Amino acid sequence: MTARYQFMFGKNYEVIDGVRIHYVDEGSGPPILMVHGQPTWSYLYRKMIPPLVAAGYRCIALDLMGFGLSDKPTDESVYTLRRHVELVTGLIGKLQLKGITIVGQDWGGPIGLRYAIDHQDNVRALIILNTMVKTIPIPLLFRLVLRSGGLSSFLIRRMDLFRKVAFRQGWTFRRPIENGVLEQYKMPHPTPASRAGIAAFPKMIPGNDLHPNAKYISEIESTLREWDIPVLVMFSDRDIAFKVGEGRRIAEMVPNGRFEIVRDAGHYLQEDAGEEIAERMVTFLRDEANVN
Repeated sequence: MTARYQFMFGKNYEVIDGVRIHYVDEGSGPPILMVHGQPTWSYLYRKMIPPLVAAGYRCIALDLMGFGLSDKPTDESVYTLRRHVELVTGLIGKLQLKGITIVGQDWGGPIGLRYAIDHQDNVRALIILNTMVKTIPIPLLFRLVLRSGGLSSFLIRRMDLFRKVAFRQGWTFRRPIENGVLEQYKMPHPTPASRAGIAAFPKMIPGNDLHPNAKYISEIESTLREWDIPVLVMFSDRDIAFKVGEGRRIAEMVPNGRFEIVRDAGHYLQEDAGEEIAERMVTFLRDEANVN
């Protein structure tokens, strides 16, 4: 039986270029846009939203196309990095968000950061969590299993391999989770047809400069090097994919960066340490406001 939707926030929808996008919209004040990655949804940010709202911020956490309660086209070719960015851009426009703080983790990093560098006048600060800003080496097994056309689609969609690995307690989640939490993470993708967006993401990773997304993502890093915007980089110390050294490198690379380690947290650090991350964000944003 599929898990029922159990979320503490109201449901909101906007149709962007023919795609119905679900989002959480809580609080009032300076807007914070939260972008999730693979294969999660806005539920990942549920621990961060209440303390940020209490601190005087408006929190918008969307579900990317193919995830959460948003539309899920069944054709994998529909899912491109640029298409995700276009839909996020359209939602920001529909909601008329101004002076945004962008939060991105996993694929939410490149998607949110790509919006940011293309709309610098509308961005107040960046919060970068466990993600990539350039091409990254891809292990051979990952390439063979998850990026190999029809085979990877079969394994991810029919066999549900990616989610079985991603949602393993003690690996991507490092701290104990409450009963029912895993069911909520799994709830949006009960069938092979609903998993096209999950199957598409591994093929989008630019493992070398020849990949179609290589230039599109590498422009993020080259722009960040020259962009004097407040940047808080928080990487967890027990992530299997993105290491602390890369987070520190990103923070040192930007003109106005701060780096902090989130200890005893895994890849989904928002689940392991959401309240802590929110508190650090509030401190960082207030510090920057006082400076300016």
